[in-house]
Amino acid sequence: MQHRFRVGEQYRDTGSYRNSSDQFLRWIRGPLDSGIKNTGGIRDLRANRSETPAALVLVSNDSGISQHDDPWEDTLAVNAGYISYWGDAKADNPYDDSIKNQKIKTAFDRAAARRREDVPPVLVFRKPESGVVEFCGLCVPDHFEVRTYQADSGTQIPNYLFHFSILNTQSIPISWLHDRARMNDDARAPDVWKRWVETGDVAQWPTGETLDQSGRVRRYETSETAVSDAFRTETFERYGHACTMTDIREDDLLDLAHVLPRSQHPELAEHPENVLVLNSLHHRAFDAALFTIDSDYRIRTSPSFDPAHPFLRRTILERAGEQLSFPSTIQVRPSFLEELNTGLSWL
Repeated sequence: MQHRFRVGEQYRDTGSYRNSSDQFLRWIRGPLDSGIKNTGGIRDLRANRSETPAALVLVSNDSGISQHDDPWEDTLAVNAGYISYWGDAKADNPYDDSIKNQKIKTAFDRAAARRREDVPPVLVFRKPESGVVEFCGLCVPDHFEVRTYQADSGTQIPNYLFHFSILNTQSIPISWLHDRARMNDDARAPDVWKRWVETGDVAQWPTGETLDQSGRVRRYETSETAVSDAFRTETFERYGHACTMTDIREDDLLDLAHVLPRSQHPELAEHPENVLVLNSLHHRAFDAALFTIDSDYRIRTSPSFDPAHPFLRRTILERAGEQLSFPSTIQVRPSFLEELNTGLSWL
């Protein structure tokens, strides 16, 4: 049976690869002579022929899971495509002496030096409860910084904060990790990993949007005019508190998406015919011009749009050409859509 780790799915973690029901360490170790230890948050899968790990495995505990108080709180922004992960540091274990930190920092140094073929893949998991891990994605280095916190003794404790980008793949074959450990072989690697190694291009989960050369996501709304709470509330009510594309009805998951950007048309920031209600994932894809809506209210998709997230594929790609219907209280001005789409080279 070919095991895979899939983003958002949970796996049994018994803490021992010898336990036949284990789906974490046992799967990762598999048939290998080299192994991976159950050693807290930062672990490495050893390679047979190299000092470079075949993979780095990072585990982030939800609050209250660890038996020890942890002053470091990781950011696992999976739907936004990035992870911020604190390194290993204590008063008696300085951050720059930590062997675990050194392994991660070496990966960042090599990525910065364009030695991407020498960078191990980084697999990030969260631990929502004892005995369970959830896969957050296949990651590559972005940048790191050093920050401090104050211990109970008053001592300032510095530590690395490592920032990773999640690659646009829903799953990884565990056999690929075994191939890397035995022969440093990437033949079964996801295509987005091969692309990153070869070119440095990061196709980011979940939309496949490419990061720019500075290592940041392209932002299409740079200087925005504020929208009042009253306009937001009134617009949500007109849309029935539902996403235009998916009918999601959770206000916390919904955004106002402007047809013509506020940064370029501040006078239209609160124009009722210049806004859509979208969930945050679809809003991101819309602002990145990965899909649009034409003046006949039909869904049009960019040829480069190749999201790994099945929800985006089902609700955008597979609906290309479909005409949207709006509540009777809604009018999106066709001329605004035409002006937006005039600037899209792929349309």
